[in-house]
Amino acid sequence: MASSDETPSQMPPGDGSVPPGKPMTVGQHIIDKGAQLTQSLKPIKQMSQHVCTFASYSHDMTRQIETHHYVSRRNQDFLQCAVYDSDDSDGRLIGVEYIISDRIFETLGPEEQKLWHSHGYEITSGLWVNPRVPEMIQKPELRDLARSYGKFWCTWQVDRGGFFSSDSCYIFWLSSACLEKFINCLQRKRGKCQKLI
Repeated sequence: MASSDETPSQMPPGDGSVPPGKPMTVGQHIIDKGAQLTQSLKPIKQMSQHVCTFASYSHDMTRQIETHHYVSRRNQDFLQCAVYDSDDSDGRLIGVEYIISDRIFETLGPEEQKLWHSHGYEITSGLWVNPRVPEMIQKPELRDLARSYGKFWCTWQVDRGGFFSSDSCYIFWLSSACLEKFINCLQRKRGKCQKLI
């Protein structure tokens, strides 16, 4: 599946709250519980941070969604995130974001750099929230992340009710100009994240 920042075609109807399909059976729940007891799930256990923030589609800046990133640090310059639409137990996996340091970003070609967004304004404006983490603990991390860049692919357009993308996923980003235009809207939406702190 290729990523795209082109305007997507119309999504199939649906409320987007659940993927299509039948409810799980008792047997499927038992299999899942058994697997949970016997499997290590090591990659998932490497997720050590939760970040709540907001994102906008690169092809339609009027659409913003709340995102919850579960972060796994690969090294000082590279992080990978599983992105959900909420931090509830029924949160939906809606995408993936890679985060790189400014040092790595500078090595990318000009065309590739266009696909990445700076986290600077997002962090300095207070839109990037580490729920329930005391400020004195997160401050040094945020200082470093303010110089980082992210590339976020959305695979589930929860704001449009569509589980299946047309034929591609969509790149999200937040530019400082975009953020300034809808910061008041985001602060209202941010209420849920504020309650987590």
